[in-house]
Amino acid sequence: TLILAGMALSSFTGALVSLIMFLNHEMLTTIFSWLLGSFSGRHWNEIVMAGPVILCSGGLLWLLSRPLDLLSFGDEAAQTLGLSIGKFRMLILIAATFCTAACVAVSGVIGFLGLMAPHMTRILLGPRHGLLIPGSCLLGATLMVIADTLARTVIAPAEIPVGIVTALMGCPFFLFLLLSRGQQSG
Repeated sequence: TLILAGMALSSFTGALVSLIMFLNHEMLTTIFSWLLGSFSGRHWNEIVMAGPVILCSGGLLWLLSRPLDLLSFGDEAAQTLGLSIGKFRMLILIAATFCTAACVAVSGVIGFLGLMAPHMTRILLGPRHGLLIPGSCLLGATLMVIADTLARTVIAPAEIPVGIVTALMGCPFFLFLLLSRGQQSG
């Protein structure tokens, strides 16, 4: 049901975006840039507005690293160890939603990076969320700077939306990850 709900929500929001694009021809370039993810035309005031939200929600997630570690053992084990599962899941969901929303508001939709950085960090640093959360932030920021630099220089003076570059980086990584996990289990 979660997958179906995600598909329904994705379809609905996709239809809304298409409607907005259809009704606002003069905004097509801006909308298209946001959908593909770009830092082009962004200003410090946007970062100043999003920064506190990102820092507070990211900090809250880091403070919740111990409950996240317990949840990784499964609901029954976490509950046996005294964790109020519903309460912490809600806090984690709210913090992650605010952090993601602030990032997307500034940069637009940038695929794969939010998935790629934690997987790479887990390989490098292990599963403990106290290290995984800040490590993922640092690695994600580093990968974003690399992707943005490539986006701005590969076909200069034109600029590729950074979301395209991160997708080109992320697809091979996930194929490698799937193949390596398939070989481990097979």
